[in-house]
Amino acid sequence: MRNEKGQFIKGFPYNKGIKRSADYKKKRSEAYTGRKLPKNVKKKMSDTHKRIGSGKRLRHERGEMAANWRGGLTPLKSLIRKCFQYRQWRSDVFTRDDFTCQICGIRGGRIIADHIKAFSLILAENNIKTFEDVLNCEELWNINNGRTLCQNCHEETENYGGRNNKKICDR
Repeated sequence: MRNEKGQFIKGFPYNKGIKRSADYKKKRSEAYTGRKLPKNVKKKMSDTHKRIGSGKRLRHERGEMAANWRGGLTPLKSLIRKCFQYRQWRSDVFTRDDFTCQICGIRGGRIIADHIKAFSLILAENNIKTFEDVLNCEELWNINNGRTLCQNCHEETENYGGRNNKKICDR
């Protein structure tokens, strides 16, 4: 659509009101979706992409046969962050601080429960090697060692992103 000066009107589709036949629409859709296969031909999938049952992968992609298998080891820090006690500690810290960043005062948004004394430092000082040791460590679950921070303030802390690991290695 053009105005009196012959310029296109912004936001007005150029082909509005043009009627198209069903054959034309079918040809255009095939051009965008690629070559259309006959109805009796099915797409072939490689063995690694085949699924069995209700969306489960084949057995050879799991366990020792999987490409990224590391002997069944999950890093201790990952186990801790997935456990119920860590989620409970995190929730308690948020509730105590009323979901408000303790540095800038912003409420809600992307908030993080931060250990004041570094998480890795606590693990190193208490010589924690197993998950049972983690569950028995009182210092790790003390809510007075936690604070609520927004993402920006958390990035400014001294123990963000492993900055505190140099202190641990120096010991």
